[in-house]
Amino acid sequence: MNWKRARTDEQKEQRIDAILDATARLYATASFEKITLAAIAREANFTRSNLYKYFRSKEEIFFEFLKHDVRIWRRDLVRQYADISACSVEAFADIWVKVLLRHKRLLRLVSVLYAHLEKKASHESLIGFKQMANDEFGQLTGVLRRFFPDLSGVQALIFLQQQLAVSIGLYTMTDLSATQRQVLEMPAFQHFQLDFADSLRLAVTCLLKGLLGS
Repeated sequence: MNWKRARTDEQKEQRIDAILDATARLYATASFEKITLAAIAREANFTRSNLYKYFRSKEEIFFEFLKHDVRIWRRDLVRQYADISACSVEAFADIWVKVLLRHKRLLRLVSVLYAHLEKKASHESLIGFKQMANDEFGQLTGVLRRFFPDLSGVQALIFLQQQLAVSIGLYTMTDLSATQRQVLEMPAFQHFQLDFADSLRLAVTCLLKGLLGS
């Protein structure tokens, strides 16, 4: 499609959606580092100058991309807990991890959040992202405190921050290249192998139990 100048809000939204869709297609086969604004423009059939009317940097595009995936993950998580009246820490952790594993693209995105996106973001983009994170964390705090009323609001936020840090760390440690996998198959290095789901489930369980004092 050859995009003409957007003259209405609806047309602008269509252009933004097209840019995000193009970015999603590129990200399905390429790393964040290898994707350029020029590549996004070509994939979306935009000129570079036209793309700049909607996004000023690659980081701004990926922030919108990430906000979309965070909201979808949070809705999925809330839906999974909605019909449960009570559960143990272990059961809560199991659901948490199972839901996150359904959102692999989100895991890829958050793995570059602090090292790339936030460091190169504009002041305006970063504020917008943090405001979204505040809103989403606020809703998840409510979920946590429904099951574990002894958690204070501050403790619930600590849990959310810490599980994010652990998720990022474990994802980067388990999203391995072929060479990394080959080396870890050697008997001398097999103890470095980690399973993402098992490790995150253990971490979430320990975090909650620690905050609950149990």
